[in-house]
Amino acid sequence: MKEDEVISGLEEVMGSLGVQVRYEKGDFDGGLCKLKDKRLLIVNSAALPSQRIKILATELSQMELENVFMVPALRQVIDDVGKEKG
Repeated sequence: MKEDEVISGLEEVMGSLGVQVRYEKGDFDGGLCKLKDKRLLIVNSAALPSQRIKILATELSQMELENVFMVPALRQVIDDVGKEKG
């Protein structure tokens, strides 16, 4: 899969889990947060595609994904990032 396809796929998985993904300017990489009753994943808009993938996949690797449908290539990306962190 191309990087933009991976990013779109990971964003869709986040959406299916009720997490809104937003790209914002600032001096940060990105991460999951809660604003009022919404779960948000904020990603630095200046991040390179590979960095965006890592941020999205890192947060997803910490969530319960057993019953979430996704293409095997996306699951592999998430598993690979999870192993790096673990």
